[in-house]
Amino acid sequence: EDLGNPISDDVKLMLEWAKAMWTDNSQAVDDSSESEVELSNVVVRNRRAKLRAFIFAIEFVYSLAAEFEGSTLQLLEEFAPTKKQIALEWRSSLTYLPGVAPKDGGQKEVLPGDELVLLLTQNLPKTALTEASDSLATPLLEAAAILEEAMDYSPYNPHLKIAALGVYLQLGASHRALSIYQGMGVKQIQIDSCSYLILPSLINGGLYTSAVRLSSSILRLHSSTSKDIKDFASKALQNGNLFKAREMSTFQRVKMRPSSQLLYAKGVVMDCAALLNANDLEEMSSDEEISSVKLGTEKGLCGDADDITRSEQIATDSSSYFNAPYIIHEAANATSDDVCVYSDNRDMDINYFEILHRRQHLTQSEMFTDSVHKGHTQGLLVRAVMAVEAAKAPKKGKVPKSTEEIVYRCQSLTRALARARHCLQGSDDADSIDQSLFKIFSSLCDVIGVVILGDAGKESDTLVNRENAAVRLLEAAILKVKKAQAMINSSEDSRGALVCQLLPTCILPIYTMIETTARLFSLFGWGKRKRLTKVAAGALANLAVSCRSLISDLLEAMKKYRCLEYEVSNETLLVGEDGIKRVVHEITQSRKMTRDRVDPFFDQMMIGLTSYEAEE
Repeated sequence: EDLGNPISDDVKLMLEWAKAMWTDNSQAVDDSSESEVELSNVVVRNRRAKLRAFIFAIEFVYSLAAEFEGSTLQLLEEFAPTKKQIALEWRSSLTYLPGVAPKDGGQKEVLPGDELVLLLTQNLPKTALTEASDSLATPLLEAAAILEEAMDYSPYNPHLKIAALGVYLQLGASHRALSIYQGMGVKQIQIDSCSYLILPSLINGGLYTSAVRLSSSILRLHSSTSKDIKDFASKALQNGNLFKAREMSTFQRVKMRPSSQLLYAKGVVMDCAALLNANDLEEMSSDEEISSVKLGTEKGLCGDADDITRSEQIATDSSSYFNAPYIIHEAANATSDDVCVYSDNRDMDINYFEILHRRQHLTQSEMFTDSVHKGHTQGLLVRAVMAVEAAKAPKKGKVPKSTEEIVYRCQSLTRALARARHCLQGSDDADSIDQSLFKIFSSLCDVIGVVILGDAGKESDTLVNRENAAVRLLEAAILKVKKAQAMINSSEDSRGALVCQLLPTCILPIYTMIETTARLFSLFGWGKRKRLTKVAAGALANLAVSCRSLISDLLEAMKKYRCLEYEVSNETLLVGEDGIKRVVHEITQSRKMTRDRVDPFFDQMMIGLTSYEAEE
């Protein structure tokens, strides 16, 4: 059927048939009087069959209606049961099917009416556009509340949990979504195929430690699988089973080693390493005292004295394919065509129940691009730190002599920066907030290269010329900060999720590079306290103040994100007031958690950037 043409009579005839089917097989009751009646096995079987027919008819209507995007809502209103009818049918099914009723307890099977809940929770956001309210908050709250109630009755249905997980993520309740995901019991190879349900959203919710922990489990899975397959394939050959050995080696070579999830996990670990929270590592309860949270508690580069040692360790660890730092090499060698080399092992079939409303996940291309960008950023950070560590101080106002090591490290930084910029130019979102912030970061890389190496070997290479070149780059970076700040403040995206995402990807690398540049400037006699007498020190201080203003705006956005309140009319509720309160509590708690898991990092950066205003 051409979606641009009017709906044909044949389609309408099928929809009428489906409407008649669900109408004839409806068994909903307005009270629980039947719950006390003992039903015979024959009656129970008949009622199960009618329920199955009722569900089938709705699925049929939804599937056809979804094919006509412009007329979906109209078709649902005309041929599908109302939301209240579906909810009543589900609740009635809990009473007239005693064989699986919750009062029996102990079963590890799904309830026959669970599919009604899955259908209802798709209908809610879809039909919300036709109602008086222009917000999706109310239908999403109702969907979450109904799914919570359904999971209480049917705790072993994974699809209810997947649906609830998606709804909570839309509402910004990442912590509740994480607890639901953990309750699914995802293990072994499923970690590679199902972690996509939650992993990107953990970062958007500020749960960086949980994101690193989940990503690390993906790395461990691939590392152990690689070792196991070698052993098993060897045993298969010893037993004369050539084809089985070939099957295992092919699986490792084609599916596991080039896994897109493995690549993405490496990027997450490197990005969030400096944001690990000791409270989350210790699995403390919400009632326990929160210990101090600071940058680089465990690992990662954050602009302090440990960066040199950690950079050297990262360089060493990057030699192993299954270590997170290996992504630095993968990014350096990546091209836009390499996305086809990786294997997308995500199991999208577990979302089969999504008919009207399909949750959007990262495409394989987006995963690849995001991972490569993280690899470039981390590679530049490591090279910048190591270049500054090798730099020599000038003597008697003359530029320092360049050793082979200094030249090698600076050229390595310059070449890596050129590759990163080339990758940026090929991006579809060259004017996005992320890319605008990356330009600030790359300008600081240029500053380090100019100050350490300059125009080595040329007569024009003087200390004054190096300082002036650095000042020009820093002044351009300040303008880029203001542009990025304006873009962030005018963004229509969920501000809280955007801020949580920008912290590890962009803000922390910029802060780390400012601190690294400050160490270099101090070596050249342009320290923080000389901002009024040394032009370079003043330019870097101005950049630090601009970044502090940006971070201040981000902190304000997080405060507003946590202050969000929901107003729900009891007249429209499909669930009781307690159910809605339960969901709102989960959302509020999840958002409040960012106060201890996101804000402290920004606060520490604010303090560090304020130090650039120190007087001589």
